[in-house]
Amino acid sequence: MAQTTDRAGSPAGDGFFQVSLLWLVTTGFAAVVWTGRLDRGTTVAAGAALAARALLIRGWLRIPLSETAVRLLTITYIGFYPIDFLYISGNFLDATVRLVFFLAAVKLLTAKTGRDYLYLGLIAFLELLSAAMLTSSPGILFFLVLFLIFAVAARTRYEILRACEETDHRAVAGRSYWRLAALSVALAAGIAVLGFGLFFTVPRAAGAYLAHLPPSGESVLGFSDEIVLGATGRVEKDDTPVMRIRILEGSPHNLKWRGGALRRFDGAKWSNPPASGKMLENPAGSYWIGGVWRGRVPWDGSSGAAWAGRWRRLRRATGFSAQSSPLIRYRVVRAPMDSDALFLAGTPEAIEGDFPRVEVSDTGAISIPGGRWKSLRYEAWSLVEGARPDEPREVTGLYPPQIRAAYLQLPELDPRISRLARHIAAAQATPFERARAIEQYLRTEYVYTLELPVQRPADPLADFLFERKKGHCEYFASAMAVMLRAIGIPARVATGFQSGIYNPLSGSYTVRASEAHAWVEAYFAGLGWTTFDPTPPEPQEAGGLGRSWQYLDALEAFWNDWVLDYDVSRQLGLARSVQEEWYRAGYEGLESWDRAWQWAARRWESWKREPAPARAGPPLAALAGVLAAFLAWRAWPRLRAGLAAWRVQRGRGSERDCTLLYTRALDQMRRCGFVREGWQTAAEFASTVEPPQCPSSRAGLWRDITHAYNRARFGRDGEAGRQLPELVRALEGLPR
Repeated sequence: MAQTTDRAGSPAGDGFFQVSLLWLVTTGFAAVVWTGRLDRGTTVAAGAALAARALLIRGWLRIPLSETAVRLLTITYIGFYPIDFLYISGNFLDATVRLVFFLAAVKLLTAKTGRDYLYLGLIAFLELLSAAMLTSSPGILFFLVLFLIFAVAARTRYEILRACEETDHRAVAGRSYWRLAALSVALAAGIAVLGFGLFFTVPRAAGAYLAHLPPSGESVLGFSDEIVLGATGRVEKDDTPVMRIRILEGSPHNLKWRGGALRRFDGAKWSNPPASGKMLENPAGSYWIGGVWRGRVPWDGSSGAAWAGRWRRLRRATGFSAQSSPLIRYRVVRAPMDSDALFLAGTPEAIEGDFPRVEVSDTGAISIPGGRWKSLRYEAWSLVEGARPDEPREVTGLYPPQIRAAYLQLPELDPRISRLARHIAAAQATPFERARAIEQYLRTEYVYTLELPVQRPADPLADFLFERKKGHCEYFASAMAVMLRAIGIPARVATGFQSGIYNPLSGSYTVRASEAHAWVEAYFAGLGWTTFDPTPPEPQEAGGLGRSWQYLDALEAFWNDWVLDYDVSRQLGLARSVQEEWYRAGYEGLESWDRAWQWAARRWESWKREPAPARAGPPLAALAGVLAAFLAWRAWPRLRAGLAAWRVQRGRGSERDCTLLYTRALDQMRRCGFVREGWQTAAEFASTVEPPQCPSSRAGLWRDITHAYNRARFGRDGEAGRQLPELVRALEGLPR
């Protein structure tokens, strides 16, 4: 359809409307692109259509497409859609997205009617809605605000233009564009504030549905239930936050957030045999797991009250109030990931969360059945005292048979590995000293790197220890665990995350996927499982986001805390807090009123004791103040009109000043019995002020006032503006 020149005042020819609509569609398109889920070809094609639309608005481009050509092109692509779905993309979602964006591109290039513009607005809304479903990042809020601004601007301008067409107005003043833009921003802000309030007050009804939605594919994977050595290439870092942890009580240390442990090694892979452990159930969601975790206390299904009593006894026993107490309490918000593990510090003692069951495996992993791909929020209490004794002789003795059977298993190894382990531990007297010697050897003699072998080695562990002598944490942890087993010390590889980065703005530690880590747990008689970390410190890269990262991270923490995880329980808690604050404000208001009343009573008693002249002073001063305020209120309209006349006469008057003078003249006419109706223009009203209803002198003067007012306000005529105050004063001087 060829582009034609549209008459002034129509939506098709109005630059403000067309630009607002273009930005509206661009905002929805940018939101989808920002999620990273749109393929490159569709992105380029849709971006080209947006650019072409901008050139069409400027009149620099013509699209030689007829209605028939557009219809045939659309039918052709709809016929191509099954081919795309079956043979090209092989994916229903990708093929459908391409179809929708193709139709949007065609409509962008040919839209010129009200129905076309409505169609484009709906496309922009669906694009924004799709982006909100494809990502959980707070960045979608930015696109939502832009969408509101452009939607209000486009819709308001369209209604103005349509009203002008219906009343046969051929043009709309261009100087109203800035006012309309400011109004659009103000209305969008009002809608956002109203929506914000409704979000927190409307009852949560979709939580149960959303909890069963399948994952969108946006994983924050950094933790795995297996470790496989021997991959080639390079380990890429993913800085996506996976957890945010706030320390509620106690002193934080350099913590590791343990998700599980692996015990079976086949030479290249660490894994676990079929799960075996204890299933704990409590509808209240409170679990005392310290004894279960150690394998010494059976779970008895304690109620919430009994659990709370146990916890109070634990606090007293560990001296929780002391600054040096090894007990910490913390809150964890875990992002959806391909795991159902809970990440806990130190030795977990108790957990509280919104889950009726938890499972404790025989390797100490604590998980939530059905917790995979779900956001989890829980509080936990852990002992994080130093696990290493000062005296190595405290950890000598025999190992239990079940520990030896499960944690001394080894496949056929390169004989050099066993010889190296015995060589390192030869000079040490106890198992603990031997483990510490192997840890120190790996930390000092090997180098940390994310680079992987160029070719897949036949024996990844031997290649790491004797050839490359560099690797990442999984190689270091695997090497130490295997060497400990080779000299008869039970060991396993623990997996989880490093401590994270503290953000003072949010008051929490942010743990990213790139901080996934593996370390070693060795078993010693009389001590139990003890943590060792043979991985040398990772080289720190220069630079960083600094303060800006803290603000962005705090925003994302707020978004997750109060938007994504805002459920019925959080809503009820917020309502209770608001109610408590309301009552507190009411009590404080009553106390303030009581204090004011007592102060007034004291002043009254003091005033009665004063002499008569002194007592008359304050009431007279108050009366004088009221009288002065009344006179100022009465004089303000004339003073305001005088200031407007002064500005207009000097050529500095505004449209508002001219309107003020005209309104002042209308008041004079109203006193004479001539009332202007709301539907009348200034000229229409002037035509009714004619003899014999009105004296000729007043009627002529009113025609002059109307003429000067129209020229001064709408024509920017400075000479007419200077005449207007004199004409209004002349009107006021006429007898009624």
